Amino acid sequence: MAIVFAPTTIAQGTEFLAPQLDVGYQEYSKDAGPGPFKEANTYYDYPTVATVNGEWGANVFYGNDDSKVFDRILPIGSQWQVYGYTLRKDGWYYDVGGDMWLQANQAKVPVSDNYDALLNAEAFIGSIGAHDDYRVLLVRDEYGVHYKVGRFIYGYVSGSAIFEDAYLYNVYADGQVYSMGPISRY
Repeated sequence: MAIVFAPTTIAQGTEFLAPQLDVGYQEYSKDAGPGPFKEANTYYDYPTVATVNGEWGANVFYGNDDSKVFDRILPIGSQWQVYGYTLRKDGWYYDVGGDMWLQANQAKVPVSDNYDALLNAEAFIGSIGAHDDYRVLLVRDEYGVHYKVGRFIYGYVSGSAIFEDAYLYNVYADGQVYSMGPISRY
């Protein structure tokens, strides 16, 4: 079953600027092959710069495993070289060097394609569900040019996937993410 953005979820007059990217457990299960963010608890190179945008700054930890140690809070607006990222059971983390790890839901990274937009949205959410699907579009609408990320959440009943809920996020070129609320089901 493929879910696409329905006319009720995209405002009339929206201009689509690039093809839709479909990402989810259906398309990127372990059986079908790796997804764009591969496996949890695995390091992936990602050279970029993160800007701290958490409410009080961003937490940095020494080490990136279950025994990581809090080190400090980075100031809001500060920028940090990023070398890679990982997904842990408690969220996304950016490698800022010296075995120091920046909590990704308190920072943003520049967006140049659908995958960067998806990473920012998932980091903003704080984690990824085992049964989530995502749709990413580059659009021009009443909010300007940005990526529109739809998160579709599924549960299982007697082995069949059941659609539970959906949310919409706007992601801009600087990496800023805005929650646009739930997507209407009807």
